[in-house]
Formats: sequence, C-alpha cells, structure tokens
Amino acid sequence: MGERRRLGAQDALWLEMDEPGNLMVVDSLFWTAEPIDWDAWTVVVEERLWERFPVFRSVVVRSDGGWWWEERPDARFEDRLERVVLPDPGGDAELQALIASRRTVPLDREEPLWRAVLVDGYRGGSAVLFRAHHAIADGIRMVQLTLSVFDPAPDAPPLADVRPHDGAAQVVGPVVGPAPAGGGVVGTARASARLARTLVANPVGGAHTALGAGRSLAGAVLGSVPGDVDTVRKLVLGTRNDATRWTGSVGERKAIAWSPPIALDAVKAVAGAHAATVNDVLVTCVAQSLHDYLAGHGTVCRSVTWDVPVNLVPFDPALPVELGNSFALVQLELPTHLDDPLRTLGVVRRRMGRIKSGHEAVVDFGVQAVMSRLSRRVYRFSVDLLANRAVGVLTNVPGPQVPLHVAGRRIEGMMGWAPLTADQVMSFTIYSYDGKVFVGIAADAGLVPDHEQVVDGFVDAFHALERLTLR
Repeated sequence: MGERRRLGAQDALWLEMDEPGNLMVVDSLFWTAEPIDWDAWTVVVEERLWERFPVFRSVVVRSDGGWWWEERPDARFEDRLERVVLPDPGGDAELQALIASRRTVPLDREEPLWRAVLVDGYRGGSAVLFRAHHAIADGIRMVQLTLSVFDPAPDAPPLADVRPHDGAAQVVGPVVGPAPAGGGVVGTARASARLARTLVANPVGGAHTALGAGRSLAGAVLGSVPGDVDTVRKLVLGTRNDATRWTGSVGERKAIAWSPPIALDAVKAVAGAHAATVNDVLVTCVAQSLHDYLAGHGTVCRSVTWDVPVNLVPFDPALPVELGNSFALVQLELPTHLDDPLRTLGVVRRRMGRIKSGHEAVVDFGVQAVMSRLSRRVYRFSVDLLANRAVGVLTNVPGPQVPLHVAGRRIEGMMGWAPLTADQVMSFTIYSYDGKVFVGIAADAGLVPDHEQVVDGFVDAFHALERLTLR
C-alpha cells in the first residue's frame, strides 16, 4: 500500500458523477504535422507528469467514509499508453471517429484514472488524445499540466516550471517580463510564460475575488446589482432552456467535430469595432450557430443555457501536489431567436456584463459545498436537477499565442472537451492558439444529428458578423 491523500469535497463530487452516457472525463487533443518520436515523447511526459505528480500513479479507494488517492508502487507509465494508427485517408473524419469512440469508454477504477492515446497517420503527422478523470484536476489545471509538456522551441527549456509544492509560501514561476525586440528562443520563452498566466483567465471575467469573499455560501453576500438579481433568479426559478430538437435522454453514441481555424486578429478587429470583448464576439457566434442549426432543423427557441466554468483561484505556476478542482459554474443564457448577429451581440454583452458584476460563481461554489454533504441519493437528484437546466458546457480557453513544440515537433493545433453530466448533450469548446481560434463540439449523436453543422455554423456566423462590421 502506498501513500494516501484524501480527495477534496469537489473532487469526490466529480468522481461519483459518472453516467454511462456522460462520463466525468476531460478529453484533450493536440496534433503535429510531422510524426512524433514516441520514445522522446515518453521521456518528456514521464519526467514532467508521471514522476512529479503522485496522482498520476494513484488509484481511488473508498475508506473511512471517504475517497482517497492511494499511490501504487507497481504502477507502470507504459501501461497508461495506447498506440493507434488511423485508417486511410487519415483525415479529420477518422480522428474524430476515434475520439468519439473513446468518449464513453470509462476509465478503470483499478488503475490510475487517465490514459493517453498516441495516434499515427493523422494528415501525415501525429496526434495525442489525453483522457483524465475530472477528479484529478479541473480544466484549467489540466491545460496547465498539458502546457508543462510543451516547449517554446524545439530545443528550448520547458514553457514553465510547474514543480509541485505542498502549499508552502514560496513558488517557482516562469520567466516573465518584456520580450527582447529581437525575439529568438529567449523572447519566445518569456512571451509563452506570460501567456501561460493569461491562460487561466476566467472565460466570463467574473468571480476574480470569489474565494477571497469566503469559501462558504454565507461568504457571498448578495447585493442589489443586476448580476446578483440574476443569480437569485437562476438559483430559485431556474434558467430558460426551451425544449427543442436536442431535448431527451442521452445515449452512449457520441460525435466529435471541429472547425477550420479563424484568425484571432480578425476576431479582435470585430470586437474593437463594437466596443466588445473578444469573448463577447465568440459567444455571439455560438448563439448564432445554434440559431441557424435549429432553424435548419425546423425548430425555433428563444434561449439556450450553458454551464460556463469559472476559475476561482489565482494563477499558481507551481502546481500543488494534489492538483484537484477549484472552479465554479455560471449559467449563461444565450439568445437563439434573433436573425441579426448585431442584435445578438448586444444581448450577449448585457448578459455577460451582469454575470461579471455579480457573485454567481461564489454562490455556485457554496452550493457545491452544501451538496457534497448530502446523501448520495439526494445529491444525485440535486446534481441532475441543476445540470439539466443547461444544454451542456461552454468552455473558452485562451491558449498561448506563440507556436509550441513537443519532443521537437511543432504543435499545429489544440482542442479539448469538458465532461457533461445528467442529460446534457453538448460540450462546446473555443480554443485559441498561435493566433488562431479553433472551435470544437462533442455531442450526443442521437440528439444532435448533423452535429458538424454547429461548428460550421460558428464560422459562418463570424464571417456574417465580420461583413456587417466592415460594410
């Protein structure tokens, strides 16, 4: 028996939320144009993740009325890896089918709760699908862990030093500061490290003082601002999420798609022209793509609600040994009945502004703390009740805006999908990297037919908004 660490209350919540149709597994993907030397990749990942963080060598055990991470001395890194060669022609469709087939494959509780699928034959290069249970860490820390495997140049030091610590005051951070005008490897490393900090920015810009206000529900004193009025309404009355094409019970057949990238500078130009944020513009495109998808399937609804993860702790480049979860979910209601993208943008800006001015994230964190103390049956009912108020999870990851490398190979793109629960049908991800914006969806294949239309519609919605801006 190895060393044990007790799971935090929120970590234990996610551990017990697996359902056959919706597993609590975070799926992360990156790909390269050139084949990866898997021996070199193995050395990097084993050193930077496996040897540094005990949770990757641990299994979950039930003891003394709670869940514990128990380190397994006999655990082997190579047992967590799976090699796959894509069938011809080795394009997007083949890789997406592979990911979809894994989306409902549970992780073995008798083994460490993660796996990496090493893919050859994707567009002449390679890809890695990293699957890890949400109980290990939240999405922000997962992304930070992923970045620790990458380098700012083929032969450069790691992007950031993420040596684990046990909560001591001292931390080891990345090199920050202005990059030299000449650029080069050093300048790239510094720029990348700064961008690693911005990576954990809250997608909706709220809750930046959430944990400072107190870790309990009582610590969140609601004021009379519109954001807090909205919070009370959502908590007591629920959100508007009209029954529509995708309403129903989820199955175990999933579908994956992602769009061609959009230039981030183009998104910034549209945002600047309307005194909006980049996030406002991107979320508006989500709303318009859903409007167009529903219209194409003969359905109209006024509003679709999404759960949006919000980070609750400051950026810490020295990740704690136990990792874990420190986030909340805010509910964002998107208008899906408007034909005019500019009107949609105005509504989105107002609703995002109310969330930013309120305390919804800290209230949600308090609700999670209360729920973690309920009996399993009541807890499961409460989770399903709250989760089914949203169609799924909408995640916006502002990644590094410089090219990164792994085992000497340049990374061409990144994508990931948050887990869903209850009868949520879509995980929608907006991921920016190296000056490009990628959009991906993981959906229930039975309830969201023609799922690729949603991500294609996102790109179409942006170009429509761009045309209206430039006319």
